[in-house]
Amino acid sequence: YTVQKQKGFLYAAGTLPVLLVAHLDTVHYDPPETICYSTDGTVMMSPQGIGGDDRAGVYMILRLIQDLHCHVLFCEAEEIGGHGAKAFVQSGIVPEVNYIVEFDRMGSNDAVYYNCKNEQFEQYINGFGFQTAFGSFSDISILAPHLNLAAVNLSTGYYHAHQPGEYVRLDKVEELIGRVEKLLQTKTERLSYTQKFTARKLG
Repeated sequence: YTVQKQKGFLYAAGTLPVLLVAHLDTVHYDPPETICYSTDGTVMMSPQGIGGDDRAGVYMILRLIQDLHCHVLFCEAEEIGGHGAKAFVQSGIVPEVNYIVEFDRMGSNDAVYYNCKNEQFEQYINGFGFQTAFGSFSDISILAPHLNLAAVNLSTGYYHAHQPGEYVRLDKVEELIGRVEKLLQTKTERLSYTQKFTARKLG
């Protein structure tokens, strides 16, 4: 990757035409000094706030791009109004991608589309085990309308966001990575808010 670093975001173009998005900030002011694990090692949390929102999303992207050369966008300041996403929009960069996947949602099965009304896209994403849920805001709320691309915010395995008791289910994170790998390996055409499309397996 060749990384473009500008105030508010990091962007790197890939060869697989999907833009993966996560944000670098958390609501917790201090980094975690102590990380606690459950006896079986599947749950992690911290007295300082683990910051799974959105460290889990960043981690998932870093794992996915080891094998799948997607486009990547890491934004700053999502928690205070999406300023990093706004900076990306103002930069004039237009990724050559077919759709956007953000990793910034609690739980293990949610797919949030915000104002994206592409029903075929929703059916496609939900075909990988996700269920339509509703949210108020994430970076794709800014990015998707500007780029005129279908977009979804997927679960990343954290729970009780913005609270001291926030925790991350590592087993769910691994499961989600595997599910998204299959999603990303399915070839599609470019998807707008309303555009219909067909999907077929790569290879």
